[in-house]
Amino acid sequence: MKSIWTPHKGQQTLALSIDASVYEILYGGARGGGKTDAGIVWLLKGTTNPNFIGLVVRRNHSDLRNWLDRASQLYIGARFTGKPTTIEFPNGAKIYTAHLKDKDAYQSTQGWNINRLLIEEVGQIPREEDYLKLLSSVRSTTDVKPQVFLTANPGGSGHNWLKARFCIGEKKSGVAHKGKVSGRYRIYIPATIDDNPTLKEADPDYVKFLESLPEPLRSAWRNGDWDVFAGQYFKEFHPTRHIISDEKAKTLGFGDENNLRYIGIDWGYSAPFCALWIEVTPENKVFCYRELYGTEKHPMEWGEEIRDLSKESIMMSLGDPSMWTRNPMSWNNPSSQMYSDRSIANALMGDAGNQLVPNLQPANNDRINGWRNLAQMMHHNDEVESNFYIIKGTCTNLARTIPEQICDERKPEDLNTHLEDHAVDALRYALTHIQAPSAIKKEKKNAMQRDFERLTQESINGGFTMNFN
Repeated sequence: MKSIWTPHKGQQTLALSIDASVYEILYGGARGGGKTDAGIVWLLKGTTNPNFIGLVVRRNHSDLRNWLDRASQLYIGARFTGKPTTIEFPNGAKIYTAHLKDKDAYQSTQGWNINRLLIEEVGQIPREEDYLKLLSSVRSTTDVKPQVFLTANPGGSGHNWLKARFCIGEKKSGVAHKGKVSGRYRIYIPATIDDNPTLKEADPDYVKFLESLPEPLRSAWRNGDWDVFAGQYFKEFHPTRHIISDEKAKTLGFGDENNLRYIGIDWGYSAPFCALWIEVTPENKVFCYRELYGTEKHPMEWGEEIRDLSKESIMMSLGDPSMWTRNPMSWNNPSSQMYSDRSIANALMGDAGNQLVPNLQPANNDRINGWRNLAQMMHHNDEVESNFYIIKGTCTNLARTIPEQICDERKPEDLNTHLEDHAVDALRYALTHIQAPSAIKKEKKNAMQRDFERLTQESINGGFTMNFN
């Protein structure tokens, strides 16, 4: 099969020259780097085998339609038929197409024998688990070795897992490295519009457009910077400023016995359960200092752990209001499962003689105002200090997932609910009803008290002696 296309020198040529010893290839970074053409031509490398099976995946039908329009210009002699479209070459090789319109779509190809998988804009896949479901079908019984080609820009719901999987910023780009778990090699090849002279010459105004974008869009789309990305919800959060040592926190008021303490709880069984302990100072500074996180435990078990950890006085515990609905998992004894008309909250609180979670109350579940409240606490500049801190080493899942949260595409004021948001939800619940304690006023001393203390101190220091006859 002949192509009427020639790769550009540099990154595009490198991406298409990677042999099958490298299992996963991630190509792209910035806008305009020639990602789509590279992926289309990469699939052609296996079509000389009549038994070849390829699969192209895009997020929705509209994106897939655009890809097919371009593929029809490059796949000369191939037939495009059906919905979703199948591309068949004269020798019998086939390329199937699919889009990820819902969660079930990630499992729709399980059981297939796909020799090569192309995923366009893989950063739009929210969870690495969903990506791995697609990978499970990539295998080969032919002489075409299995391989995966991915394109992406910084941003999107999968930004963080993709960055971590390909060690972007940690390992040298353009050099393959072995995955710690799979043992297979993967490589990240960055590309910008500077690697696509065809587009730069045909549309110089597009380069000017990228240059004129405000930050962080310019860094992400023009330069392919993975350290910042468009759509990040808590832009105010910076680990170096908001995650501080216990010693530093104490200089800001943490640990004072007058502070008030609260617990926020997000219930989950298969999905993670999270409880967070926070402390509030008279100056309205909030410190997160303890975390409980995990899966597949009965609510009473979580309640017992919370009780055992909460040696200090807890003003109030605040949980997801849905925990107060009737739930069959709320029986008291997890070893004897039976239907119950009690709620998760009932099981967490325990019996009258065995209180587990102290003063558990339903939280205000106003998501948008809750997120704005948290963002406002994080806010800081040269003149204003943040009011939100995490004690270093205590809340690892909260510290990990705050920067991963992105805006919902349909409702930008809210978080994308497909991400790991259990710890931030628990934090939001904890913050809904907090109050700052009243500062303890130091009593004013009268003249007699001041003279007595002065004389006493002088006596201790040997400043004078007194004789009684």
